[in-house]
Amino acid sequence: MAVWAQDGNRTYVLDPVVIYAGQPKVASEVPQSVTVVGPEQIAEIAPGSVGEILATVPGVAGTGSGSFFGQGFNIRGFGTTSSAASESGIVQLIDGEEKYYESYRQGSLFVEPDFLRQVQVLRGPGSSTLYGSGALGGVIAMETIEASDLIAEGATQGGRVKLGYASNPDTWTGSIMWGWRPTADFEALAAFAYRDLGDTKDANGDVTIRTNSRTPNVLLKAVQTFGDHYVAFSYQHLEAKGDNQDFNQLDGAQAGLFPGFAGWGVGDITTRDQVAKAVWGYNPQDNRLVDLTATLSYTNTMKDVRQGDDPDEPIMSSLLGERDYKLWKLKLRNVSDLSTDSYDHFLTTGIEGLKQDRSSSVPSSSHPEAYTRAFSAYAWSEFSWDRLTVNTGLRYEKQRTEPKSTVTVLDEKISAEAIEPQIGVIYRLNDQFSVFGSYAYVNRLPTVDELYDSFNGRPANPDLKDEKGKNIEIGLGYRNAGVIRDDDELVAKLTLFRNNITNMISRPATDAPLTVPGFVNIDRAYLRGGELEASYRTGAFDFGAAFSVVNGYDQDGDKLTSLPNNRVVLSASWRPNDDWKLGLRSTLADGRDKPDGTHRSGYGVHDIYATWTPQSGPVAGIEVHAGIDNVTDHDYLPATWTDVRAPGRNFKLSVARNF
Repeated sequence: MAVWAQDGNRTYVLDPVVIYAGQPKVASEVPQSVTVVGPEQIAEIAPGSVGEILATVPGVAGTGSGSFFGQGFNIRGFGTTSSAASESGIVQLIDGEEKYYESYRQGSLFVEPDFLRQVQVLRGPGSSTLYGSGALGGVIAMETIEASDLIAEGATQGGRVKLGYASNPDTWTGSIMWGWRPTADFEALAAFAYRDLGDTKDANGDVTIRTNSRTPNVLLKAVQTFGDHYVAFSYQHLEAKGDNQDFNQLDGAQAGLFPGFAGWGVGDITTRDQVAKAVWGYNPQDNRLVDLTATLSYTNTMKDVRQGDDPDEPIMSSLLGERDYKLWKLKLRNVSDLSTDSYDHFLTTGIEGLKQDRSSSVPSSSHPEAYTRAFSAYAWSEFSWDRLTVNTGLRYEKQRTEPKSTVTVLDEKISAEAIEPQIGVIYRLNDQFSVFGSYAYVNRLPTVDELYDSFNGRPANPDLKDEKGKNIEIGLGYRNAGVIRDDDELVAKLTLFRNNITNMISRPATDAPLTVPGFVNIDRAYLRGGELEASYRTGAFDFGAAFSVVNGYDQDGDKLTSLPNNRVVLSASWRPNDDWKLGLRSTLADGRDKPDGTHRSGYGVHDIYATWTPQSGPVAGIEVHAGIDNVTDHDYLPATWTDVRAPGRNFKLSVARNF
């Protein structure tokens, strides 16, 4: 959404609109730590996976690998690991629909980056009222392209073709997108992308992950307006065919991990990801109390693992077969405009019902089959008067899990409920400074994995308690123009947080007796830290800095294993003329001591890029992007990864043309 903050006659291009924190508003006016990665930034990153986009966001760390199929994420110490099912601590949305997947030593999110137009990250539980209980880490909201992104002003259709190459992971890509708007009340989009993925190598030139996949993707959208009504349909489909692909997309083969271990093996692995939804909307122009939408959606993520061609690298039989998550969801939401001449007031209310089917064609103790049914209701109030904005929210969610007959360790249906209140306040002291604070009480209900897991012969845990988080945030925002020069602007935001968690769900220690369940509660855990983001623009130059720090301990004072590196991301770009843009990014990370006594060293990684977009002549409309990630070919291992080293130097080149 190319909308920016305005103050009088001044437009702040560094203060983008946030659309997942209630009513659309600019980032500086949201009482929450939030980052928006827009189309221009995504183009500069030229991502091979969504993880490369999120690596630039403070407070967010990858927990998987450099593989397209090894993506998992951590926000402020919450998120996925290879041995715990904490994916539900982060709400992942694609066009507003929730994505969730957990399978042993596999990634949790599979997205075609060429289809993304914007990614928003709302750190902390400030958006849990609107998007789901238990969002202790926050919300990652991804938006795909719209027909309007492709159609020039005054035209009825338009499109884009693109070809690209990256050396690490070894990748060839191609895409074509087309938008059509024959009338003012109808538009449609069709997009196809193809990604041929090879090996990922570390800085020493050693292959870490073998992907060996052909990955076609389809995106279809249509919107029709009928006066005050509209209907919309969309469908996304990713179908990746892996040939002799590493089963373990987080760590690779890991041969010799323990005595006699030949590795996790390679297989012919199909990864399928689907998102389908139908929306009806009603927004009568003569009634400000009604802006109603009804959404029916279906999402499914599936992996089908079969033996590969190499008899020396077999996959354990218990890890073969098809594992998937099917999720049906019905949502009703209404936004009432209760504003007067004296103040603005919007009230959002909604109800949701869902059914999730977790299945496995091969019974597995680490992937128990079960149904999850849930109902939720919520209310979200946004009140603004003069310089003061107060947001309050309340969400109620009731959940029931029911194991299938293949789960033999426990046949008990388990019900749980969550009640989550929160409040956020922001006050603009003057035209430049604002202060904000928030409090949120969050319940993360146990997942199927955590309740019925019996890996390594451990018992299931029907008495597992829900995690309860009490999150407090305070912050300071700054926005100003003409700071040093008449044509400059500076936007900055500092957020400090403290999250006290009771009954944190975790795997037991590896040396715990086998009578201890596969998942247990930690009495207490404490997470505290902060993020600072700053952007400065002057003339042809842009500068950015994003700093994040988090520390966490349990009730005994022991460090939590899920903590990411404290780091700063610095960026600079120069546009010498309308045709060229040159830029660089540097990520500087501090070392991290792990609870097992090991130490992950700090690192510095530097990326450069150049974009050529000629504005005139026979090649006008072409966009050429070249870049080098990890220019110095630095060898490093992030704190939230398990064992595999990060990718070494990566050369990128792409050519695109609008038509």
